Amino acid sequence: MRINKKTVPSTSSDKVSLTCPTKWGQLSQEQLRYTLDLIGCNLYSDVEIRTYMLFRFCNIEVLKKRSHGVSVRMKKEDGRWRYFDIQTWQIQDMIGQLSFINSPEDMDIRLEDIGGLKPVNRLLHGLAFLDYLNLEGYYQAYLQTKNNDRIEKMAMILYRDEKGEAVENLSLDTAELTGTLFWFFHVKKVMAKAFPHFFKPARTVGGEHKMMDAFNAQLRALTDGDVTKEDFIKEYDCWRCLTELDAKAREADEFKAKYGNK
Repeated sequence: MRINKKTVPSTSSDKVSLTCPTKWGQLSQEQLRYTLDLIGCNLYSDVEIRTYMLFRFCNIEVLKKRSHGVSVRMKKEDGRWRYFDIQTWQIQDMIGQLSFINSPEDMDIRLEDIGGLKPVNRLLHGLAFLDYLNLEGYYQAYLQTKNNDRIEKMAMILYRDEKGEAVENLSLDTAELTGTLFWFFHVKKVMAKAFPHFFKPARTVGGEHKMMDAFNAQLRALTDGDVTKEDFIKEYDCWRCLTELDAKAREADEFKAKYGNK
């Protein structure tokens, strides 16, 4: 098991302790934004990203590259600098604890401020079902087009003004685009676990996930075909709606298991 504190030799007789986060939830907002920007800019390899994170979070400044590693300095709490060398194998060992960035679906935090806007509930509790449907639609559109304006549409649902209202336009920087996408990755993972009958691999056709078609069909099921109930259902808590959809999917699975396709 890795620990979040490592020691390396310094030029003095004592050891230098380096502490870094070991999971998404340990990142500060500043650290999170920095990490998301590194990932989203597509300029660096995974190893480079984690190395930049290590040096940034430990307040390490590289002075000189050497054959065996680097000579660095680190500012201490008293304001003085501590000088020491870090060997390549030590860097490789220390950045191992930052490998959590390779699992964006586990990002259980999010940027708490985008252009003065605040996020909705972390797992979308209380979000209207229609908003959730639109989120999924924009997400699927992004997967097909890789157009960032689809992510901005998602952020316009996920971030609200001080009155809790959605804004009509929103421009995101690299960190915010990446953060919005990773947040929804995490939500989808949690929901897939919570509603295993509704969210399952079988709901794919020709390799493309036609989620919106499935949702429209389920919307009709939730209203029992009564179109006068649609407006109410669309404004209802998405978790409550998904709970009902999962129950219906479970009942259908049980019926099929018992009677086949009759």
